[in-house]
Amino acid sequence: MIEINPKIHDRFSLEFKVGFVAEGDKPTSEFQMNTWIYIPETLDVNRYTYFKDSFYRDTRSYLRFITPSYRLSELADDYILPYKRLRQACYNMVENLSEKTRKAYETEIKMYASIVKSSIRDGYVEVVNSQDEAEKAKLADLYLINIYKVLQLYRSVRVLFDGARGKGAIAEPFDFGDEFISNVVEQHVFRLVEWLKESGFEWTDQFKVRIDDLLKKEDEYRKSRGFLRVEKESDDRNRKFVYRAGQLKKYLESNLYLPVHKRSNTVFLEQVAFSFAAGVSMIFATVVSFAFQQTYGNFTLPFFIALVISYMFKDRIKDLIRNYFANRLGSRFYDYIIHIRVNNRKLGWCKEGFDFVSSQKISRHVQEKRARKSPLVLGKGVDEQIMQYRKKVHLRPKEVARLSEYPLAGINEIIRYNLSEFMRKMDNPQVPLYVNEGGADLDRTLGDKVYYINFVIQCIYDEQREYRRYKVCLSQAGIKGIQEI
Repeated sequence: MIEINPKIHDRFSLEFKVGFVAEGDKPTSEFQMNTWIYIPETLDVNRYTYFKDSFYRDTRSYLRFITPSYRLSELADDYILPYKRLRQACYNMVENLSEKTRKAYETEIKMYASIVKSSIRDGYVEVVNSQDEAEKAKLADLYLINIYKVLQLYRSVRVLFDGARGKGAIAEPFDFGDEFISNVVEQHVFRLVEWLKESGFEWTDQFKVRIDDLLKKEDEYRKSRGFLRVEKESDDRNRKFVYRAGQLKKYLESNLYLPVHKRSNTVFLEQVAFSFAAGVSMIFATVVSFAFQQTYGNFTLPFFIALVISYMFKDRIKDLIRNYFANRLGSRFYDYIIHIRVNNRKLGWCKEGFDFVSSQKISRHVQEKRARKSPLVLGKGVDEQIMQYRKKVHLRPKEVARLSEYPLAGINEIIRYNLSEFMRKMDNPQVPLYVNEGGADLDRTLGDKVYYINFVIQCIYDEQREYRRYKVCLSQAGIKGIQEI
């Protein structure tokens, strides 16, 4: 199964979080994801202005394990695996200050914090997606109760450090986890409050008291622990808090990120093809030289001219054949292969390739998903430019499962596309307009000048094909929105 969650990462970048989830009990699983990016001709992005190296420069991806899935209500109980492993790791660290126990201790803190973050996020989404008002109120109330329980459960482990030798050094990673979880809680609770207000949710006195109590206690706790807090009148515009939150996120989630080894996938084939090109061009030059030598003899002017011309054509023939093979290799083979390994254990590989393609070479299913039927577009006779980004992932689920006692379902790839190059030749983001109010009085306003780029994604797993389309609205000022169609 392939799961895709798109979002706007920043003003110029899109992010696609792609989950490759192995199903069944097969020794290997293969996934394919083909992405066609349809670009308006007016943006002047084509194979002559935007090269393969430019695409890989503007595209960045990370591989990480899918966070083990636990409901927030499960984490609120002390029998659950993450809490039991966290407490045992803390106890082992206090009893034996060795490098091995410290590494295991930090690993469990990172895993627990990552699981809590994922569960808090999923709980928030569950409340937001609820359609029934009564159910929404119940879920929101339970959400706050479980958050409070999880916080108390995590912080109850701190008593193990009391009186321990080297308490400060031992407690530091634990405090990092505490501060990170606190940041996550505040962020999602405030998001929930904001969303409930905007959606017209009927607040009960009990619910309001619960939110106020949770946020007040959390603020007091942060002050007592010396954690950085967001301040309305901050001297540095909360720069330190944002930087600290980013560092905590990288540290606590580093346990899930995978080391990758990326290299070109066509080195050998390229060398063979280029050697063949050199051989063909040399054959041409040699045949011409021998032919004129036999006709005019050595050290004659015609032989000298023929020799020069043959070498001129030899270089052109070699370059033409090299370019031909380079294009053919690029369209038939993947550009890069990424080996996925952890502790010398091979978990699989990932291949990726990029090309510009013509609409005639795109399948009917993809064209139908694109649905480019408006006579306003087709009547101009100008086609869109189409980029294709191909990805193939090969996983060994059993090897992944052996890495941890936690249930690791597969891997996530976070792919970020920077679209700033597409905005280079756009018109001004706003245009002046006149408002017709039925009279001669002049009134002016501004209108947004936007462009649309379409992503059509084909997902293949277990011989099943699924197509998705995302419509991206952007202007010279940046990305305005993304919509699944």
